[in-house]
Amino acid sequence: MDVAVDALLNPRSVAIIGASADPLKRGLQAIRRLQLDGFPHPIYPVNPKLTDVLGLPAYPSVEAIDGEVDLALLVTPAPGIPDALRGCGRKGVRAAVIVAVGFGESGEEGRALEREVADVAAEHDIALIGPNTNGLFHLGNKLNLVGVSDVPEGNIGLIAQSGNVAISLFAEAGHHGALGFSSYVGIGNEAGVRFHQVLERFAQDPTTDTALVYAEGFRDGRSFLSTTQRVAADLPVVVYKAGRSEAGQRSAVSHTGAIAGSPQVARSLLRQAGAIVVERSDELLATCEALTQQPAMHDGGVAVLADGGGHATMAVDALSEQGLDLATLTSDTRVRLGQVLPPAASHVNPVDLAGASDRDPGVFHTCLEALLDDPAVSAVLCVGLFGGYAVRFSGDLAESEEHTAREMAATARDRGKPLVMQSVYTDARPTPLQVLRTAGVPVHGSVERATACLAALRTRGRWLADADELADLHLPHWSVDGPAPDGQRRTLTEPEGRDLIAGAGFDLDPGEVVTDADAAAEVVERLGPAACKVVSSTITHKSDIGGVVLDVSGADAGRATFELIHERVAAADPDATVDGILVTPMAAPGLELFVGATVDASFGPLVTVGAGGVNVEALPDVSFRAAPLTASACHEMLDELTIAPLLDGVRGERPVDRDALVTLLQRVSDLMIAHPEIRELDLNPTIVRPDGATIVDVRVVVAPPTGATDGGPDHGRGASLLQSR
Repeated sequence: MDVAVDALLNPRSVAIIGASADPLKRGLQAIRRLQLDGFPHPIYPVNPKLTDVLGLPAYPSVEAIDGEVDLALLVTPAPGIPDALRGCGRKGVRAAVIVAVGFGESGEEGRALEREVADVAAEHDIALIGPNTNGLFHLGNKLNLVGVSDVPEGNIGLIAQSGNVAISLFAEAGHHGALGFSSYVGIGNEAGVRFHQVLERFAQDPTTDTALVYAEGFRDGRSFLSTTQRVAADLPVVVYKAGRSEAGQRSAVSHTGAIAGSPQVARSLLRQAGAIVVERSDELLATCEALTQQPAMHDGGVAVLADGGGHATMAVDALSEQGLDLATLTSDTRVRLGQVLPPAASHVNPVDLAGASDRDPGVFHTCLEALLDDPAVSAVLCVGLFGGYAVRFSGDLAESEEHTAREMAATARDRGKPLVMQSVYTDARPTPLQVLRTAGVPVHGSVERATACLAALRTRGRWLADADELADLHLPHWSVDGPAPDGQRRTLTEPEGRDLIAGAGFDLDPGEVVTDADAAAEVVERLGPAACKVVSSTITHKSDIGGVVLDVSGADAGRATFELIHERVAAADPDATVDGILVTPMAAPGLELFVGATVDASFGPLVTVGAGGVNVEALPDVSFRAAPLTASACHEMLDELTIAPLLDGVRGERPVDRDALVTLLQRVSDLMIAHPEIRELDLNPTIVRPDGATIVDVRVVVAPPTGATDGGPDHGRGASLLQSR
């Protein structure tokens, strides 16, 4: 564990720089909170104008403190922060929290100030949280630098880029009554400590069982992915990625100065790493509760146990919308159900008790036990009126209903399968539902929220089942400095791009560049029917200016096409440079796909596949994964596409060669890892057929690699690529 990062949540002393005697200021509130909570270590107020604060001696500077300082809370205005932090560095302070705003989120002047603060922290090896944060706490260590009171203590570790979002979660947990937090870090602008470093700290904290992340952007998304992948086997990681809309992305930038990035990319990559991605704010704590208290759901179906047909139907609809299957009950299970249920009841899934539990709540447990014993059932969702029988029918049922609740929780725990309860009486908090909650059974008033919990458990179960086969997402040579400036980027001509990928083992049809009409006639005669495409270092989209002619056959047509392409290019762009015409055989017909890769400024090299051809931008249907890729990850990408059924063959068509497509995706992944100077790779279209895949067009953008490498094996090839092409 990083000693400096550990000092953020487990300090042996705290200095409040900017301490105050004003009860409305953080400089007093923080000290009072530490005292009220019983922080067991020294607290040092720092303010040259004060002699004491709340009975504690005040110091004119952090350097004047006569003891060691682990953690400093800086509550002074932004302009004075760099000098205050330098004083912390000279004192040997290991960690610091900067509350002030006016940094990277507020314009160029603020960004310059933030860079200065980050440099000072790095120079003095200070683990820095913020700026633009409301603080942090670790309740078990009696450390609360946020100032909020009555935060329910529990086992959720929260990292958030919004103080208000954090406070709303604290309030929701307090209202819920069965959830609480072990620690919280308001990560702010990530000028120093990043998301992944806090997550690593949470994973090593025995009081934290689940990590919850609210992120508007990741400055080092690749490290967060690799850390999540490493810790997710033991610590469930729940992520709400804000900025999913265009307006939301603008808000995220103005709020934190972070790069929000493409929401689809972030969502896909986070799931690839093992995070549970939640897209509704009202499902965040519910998801954490389920992941913390219930076992992961293994492959199989869900059984619905209801005391009414309406709720049963709603549950089935909600499960279907979440992509969860209903279990097909065995004949033995149906026989067991028939022994306790009336003839009018449903003995198939969903199971409707048809009033049998109105007089005897214990029927709920008897049926639950039968369902949990069924090998086809991986989880049970109970819906309806349970918990309110004593309220609705007779107070004489109270004792039986409470006993049934205890038995249901115990049986589910014993069988090791998830149990989630939906009840219309949730808000009334009747004792039977509190018994279930205390025993770790999630209880919700919403069918949709209950099924979302099961979906999270299913997602986690599937990821854990495949965890041993995942590619390691840690890239030692990846730098968060991002791509080189646009002035240093260069789009290779298609022949250059073809040479590059052919040298990396990609299969390509033959192609030749011709520079006169007679040569065009000869090559087309030999290779035709042919595709003829302009070769130019100044033209990006060849088809837009008439630089592509297809189905060219015969010498005369080859000669005429050469002249035609030159005429079209000259008319569309008189200043364009034309290096020749590339002639390739026409590819056999098939399904057109887009296969490509790019370098994301935060997440690093990504591979993508989707519907291809000229409509790839107008009709986006794409799937993303972070490189490197395993074969199973490639298959997942293909399964996510809207056009996935076309890959498997429809209306009598033969399925495409998936193995060839998976091999191509893995080669793209390997190429991006081996050549960090490649910034974009487009193989569009790639035509897939039952007998293979053909790359029709190649576009490659290169730039010099940037940043430190940590010894990445192939770093540094960018210069040779740029010089040789």
